[in-house]
Parts: sequence; C-alpha cells; structure tokens
Amino acid sequence: MPKPRSQGKPALAAWVWILGSCLAVLIATYMIFVEPPPPRKIVIASGGKNGAYFHYAQKYAEELQKEGLSVEVRETAGSVENLRLLGQESSGVAVAIIQSGLAGPEDLQHFYALGSLYREPLWVFYRGDKPLDRLSQLAGKRIGVGPPGSGTYSIAMQLLAANGLIESKTSKENSRAVLVQESVAVAAKALQKGELDAAFFVAAFEADYIQDLLSDNRVKLLNFDQHEAYHRRFRFLAPVTVPAGLVDLGQNIPGQDVALLAPTAMLVVRKDFHPALVPLLLTTATRIHGKGDEISEPGEFPSQSYCDFPVSEDARHFYKSGPPVLQRLLPFWLASLVDRAKVMLIPMIMLMMPLLRATPPLMRWRTRRKIYLWYSDLREIDQRLITGLSGPELDKELARLKDIELQVAYVDVPLSYMKEFYHLRLHLAMLQQHVNEWRARSEPTVEDAKS
Repeated sequence: MPKPRSQGKPALAAWVWILGSCLAVLIATYMIFVEPPPPRKIVIASGGKNGAYFHYAQKYAEELQKEGLSVEVRETAGSVENLRLLGQESSGVAVAIIQSGLAGPEDLQHFYALGSLYREPLWVFYRGDKPLDRLSQLAGKRIGVGPPGSGTYSIAMQLLAANGLIESKTSKENSRAVLVQESVAVAAKALQKGELDAAFFVAAFEADYIQDLLSDNRVKLLNFDQHEAYHRRFRFLAPVTVPAGLVDLGQNIPGQDVALLAPTAMLVVRKDFHPALVPLLLTTATRIHGKGDEISEPGEFPSQSYCDFPVSEDARHFYKSGPPVLQRLLPFWLASLVDRAKVMLIPMIMLMMPLLRATPPLMRWRTRRKIYLWYSDLREIDQRLITGLSGPELDKELARLKDIELQVAYVDVPLSYMKEFYHLRLHLAMLQQHVNEWRARSEPTVEDAKS
C-alpha cells in the first residue's frame, strides 16, 4: 500500500508560526528595551561603629535582607569618605549615608539624593559667663572645628566663613578665630578643661559627649538667634528648637528653649543606581525614620527637603504617590520581574493583533491546499491525454490516478470543507473514467484481429 502524502495539522502549523514570531519579537524586545534586573547585593557606606550612621545602616541591612537583598555595611571615617567611596565604582559602594552640606559642584553631576532621613543638630558649645547668640561673637577665640574631611569640619568652615571668622578677602585679621582640628571626642574634653573657648559638633542627642556637655555647668550652648537667616542662606540647614527640659526634665536641661541649626543625614546614590531599588530603600527608610524623634514630627522623614544633592525622579515619584502598586501587592523580586516584563506587552499586543487577524485566512489556505494539492497532477494527466498516449502509458497513468485516490482517502479535513473534498473525489473519478475510455479505444477489436 502506498504511503499517504504528509499533510500536517493546519491549526497547529498556524499557531506554531504565530508563537514562533511572538517569541522572536519578545526576545528582541527584552534585549533592546528591558532594563537589567536589580542587583542581589548592595554595599552601604556608613561611618564609625560607634556612630549613628553605622547604627542606622545596620537597621537598613536587617530590613532589606527580609526582601531577599544581601547588604554589606561598610565602616568608614564618615561622610567625606562615604562620598569619595561612592564616586569610586571599584569600591562597590552603591548607597551612602551622607551629611548635608558636603556637596561640591562636581558631586552634583554624578550623584542623586533619595531623600533626607533625620536631622542632626549642630551644637556650638562655648565657655564664658556672657551669653552668646551669634557666631560672630567668637572672634579671636580658640574654636574646635573637627578633623578635616569630617561633616562637622565642613559645616563649621562654611558658617565661620559666612561670619568672617576665617581668612578671606573680606575678613579682618583681628576678627579671625584660631581653629583647632581635633576629633569631636578630644574637642569635647578640651572644651571642658578650658583648652578651647568653643567647639562645633554635629551629633544626635544620644551621643555621650553631647550629654556630658549639656550637663556640664562650665560650658553653655549657643542659641542661634539668626537661625532663620542661616536657613535661607544654607538651604540644607533646618532651623529647629530644643525645648527647655527636653534632654533632662528633672534637671530642666536645657534651662530654656534653644534655637539650633540642623543639617540632615541623606541617602545618596550614583546616577546609575537601579531605579527598582529606590522605592524599596525609601519604604525601608519610612519604617525606620517615619516615627520621628526629639526634633522631628512623625511622618516628616524621609523627605525630599533639606537635600543639597538633586533628588532623583524615582524618589520624587515615591514622595508623590508612594511605592509602586506591584511592590505593594507582590514580593519585591516578583514585582520587579513583572514591572520589567510589562515593557514587552506593547510590542506583543501590536504583533498579536495582525497575526490573529491573519490566522483564519491562513488556516483556510492550509486546509484548501490539502485538497487542491493533487489538481496539478490531474491537470498534467489530462494534458497528456490530449497529446495522445499509447496503451502502456495509459496503464501507467491509471496506476498513478489510483495512487492519488488512495492518498486522498487519508486526507483529514474539517466538515466545513467537505464540498471541496468531494469535488476532488468527483474530478478524480471523472478523469479515471476518461483514461479508461482512452484505454479501451487503444485496444485492438475482434474485427481488427481477424483482419
């Protein structure tokens, strides 16, 4: 028995073609338009182990690890080193906690702030019986400004320069202060011993040396009467008021309301930081800092205010609308995957629409092709009959037609195409009859045999 001619399923072939085309487009779209997945590990530059930055960085690591992100907390000397490490791609540092007021013109081109996290009060303690309320009253004094490169040093130098207390074109020689560049711990002890007349500190309430200085009757806390003017000139400084008794209610420390200035701690990243991690970091920051503290109201931080780096667009969107819907409903990594994949939906839909419209005609063509496939053979046999064939040649064509008839019997077509199917069977039978007639004519008759 001759083997039927292979036909295949028309619907299956059509869908294979459609799905193959879609897969090719999806792969091309993914490679061209879909951004890479967020990194599984980030490094946060913090500060010394005894400082607030390191303490908070550890909290970030604990929270982010719950989302499947590995976090390394890098111990550093402080904000200046953090900024330097952030600018070195080889360091691996992706996020840094940095004190406001350190940004230079070059830094603004490479880094974004995700927001300010909390206020760090600027404390200026001094010795003497006369109350002071302006920095200019420290002219000619020995002032501790912190070590070069520290956040305290940066703030102190800016404010002293604004008051003409350090060497500049406009400052007077007799008004210049003597700057002592020691660590904050050393400066605090020197101030208590009388070796310094005043000292700058940027630290939280909880810092031990701040508590000691506030409780020491030999030193006083400078009250910034001009705090609003400072804020307008230095936007990264927030005016704050420490109410009387806030540090110690029993001993009423401080004894009266004190106006202070406060830079902020900021989350800073490079401009190539993965955008999917921005809402995750800010959601974590909200859980850690959103409850407020002694000088911040609940819900005040994290904030896009008091940043001297430009705030990223992703962070601005977070402050306006909150975390993305997908991150509210799904685990972070699944939400990230879906968010990246949605870029592929538009080309997918645009491709599927014409393909789906083309499917019915394609299927009709595939089905009819199964039926019309043999008409070329029938036409060829019919044309050969016209030219005339001998007896053996007619036998060969009859065998060929029987072979076609057998193959047609195996063709599987939908019921809706039975009309075309039986037309083929009818035409096949008609041609067989025609060949048989030609075969009968070509055989010698009895009379021809007698003659």
